[in-house]
Amino acid sequence: MKILILSDSHGDVDIMCGVVEKEKPDMIIHLGDSIKDAEKLNNKYPDIKMIKILGGIDSQKEDEEWIQYAEICGKRFMLTHGHTFLDETTVYCKAQQNMWLYAGNSDIVLYGHMHEPFINCCEGKWIMCPGRIGHNVEGGGVNPKYGILEINKSGTLNWQFIEVE
Repeated sequence: MKILILSDSHGDVDIMCGVVEKEKPDMIIHLGDSIKDAEKLNNKYPDIKMIKILGGIDSQKEDEEWIQYAEICGKRFMLTHGHTFLDETTVYCKAQQNMWLYAGNSDIVLYGHMHEPFINCCEGKWIMCPGRIGHNVEGGGVNPKYGILEINKSGTLNWQFIEVE
């Protein structure tokens, strides 16, 4: 299964559509900011299964579901935008540690918000941020990025970060 992982589109639906056309994924995970973009993408490609996560700009309600758990190809995922794990005093590494606390028995944690790609494996568990897919963000200048996760029949994982040119 080929999973396209997107985050922080900030209104750049056309970029995401171009990536879907190029990659031809089996599934799309959009990790928030903006869920409206994810819904537009889902409407354009209704035959591709999509999981959409709320991001910090998507809602201001404290009782929203900021974390989702899913099982995909026998792997347990924790999906979050990540903004609820950070505040002005939380360093990035501490935020990742906090995510691990919520991960429970998840095999893979996917998050957004940070705009920079990151991946790490510790004790057989993966944590990954695909970077940002949108141009419409402060400090633009860096090309948008996305992640690809391929899970083959034996359960092995193949990760990639790809920069949009």
